[in-house]
Amino acid sequence: MARRRQDDGASVNLFPFLSILVCIIGCLTLIIVVVNLIAMGKGEGRTPKEVERAREYLLIKAEKEEEQKKQDKLKIDIENLIQKSEKTIAARDKLALLKEMLDNQEEIDSSREELIAKFNILTQTNKRLVTDHEKLLAAIKEKEEEIAKRKLPPEPAKLKVRPTGSSNNVQPHFVEVSDAGIYLHKSLSEEPEAIPIASINQSEEFIKLLDLVSTNSGHSLIFLVRGNDGAATAYNKVYDLVATYNQGRERKAIPGKLPLPGEGKVDLSVFSRFLQP
Repeated sequence: MARRRQDDGASVNLFPFLSILVCIIGCLTLIIVVVNLIAMGKGEGRTPKEVERAREYLLIKAEKEEEQKKQDKLKIDIENLIQKSEKTIAARDKLALLKEMLDNQEEIDSSREELIAKFNILTQTNKRLVTDHEKLLAAIKEKEEEIAKRKLPPEPAKLKVRPTGSSNNVQPHFVEVSDAGIYLHKSLSEEPEAIPIASINQSEEFIKLLDLVSTNSGHSLIFLVRGNDGAATAYNKVYDLVATYNQGRERKAIPGKLPLPGEGKVDLSVFSRFLQP
């Protein structure tokens, strides 16, 4: 049997390509190994100073964080103390206010009885004033009705007061007493100051007059009493008040008394040098 003839045609040789691929793989492997060695050398190749500085930095950072925590805690404690201080101040102010209110309440309680007594006196005085006012209105109405009936009533004759046997150097103070009240004569032309009987014991002007007469020997007090039962009753009340005033005093106010027999106007012209014009 005849042999097949050897094919003399061209064939593909893959050796150069594989050689190049192997070389490239080897180079890459070498590069990777070198890079890893360089990285390992950098991590392990630090100097002792750098390591010490790194350790100090870590310690300082830890201390700073700890100090920051302490500062934060201290701020919280300060805020708590401020709040407690504000609460303490508020409580102290409230306590002071309550103490002041308690002291005022004690003063009010201590003076309550005195205030009640004064209130009762003022109430009684007010009732008397109302009664006197009603009496005065009734008297005025009665006089007006009488005047209307008579049309032109005659003017009452003036009651001229003459000096008694007392010294001419003593200045008299005249107090007219009627059934409705008393009248302090201070001027010849002006109307006398009227004081209702119900409030005579609270009249500062009358008390001042008693003080003047009792402390000065050159002054005297003279009551001019109208001639009716109401005036007599009023005079007794005024005289009792003067007697009460004189109790316990070394120098007393001793009043004189002159009757006024009529309803005319009081004429004090004889004593013009002692009275205001």
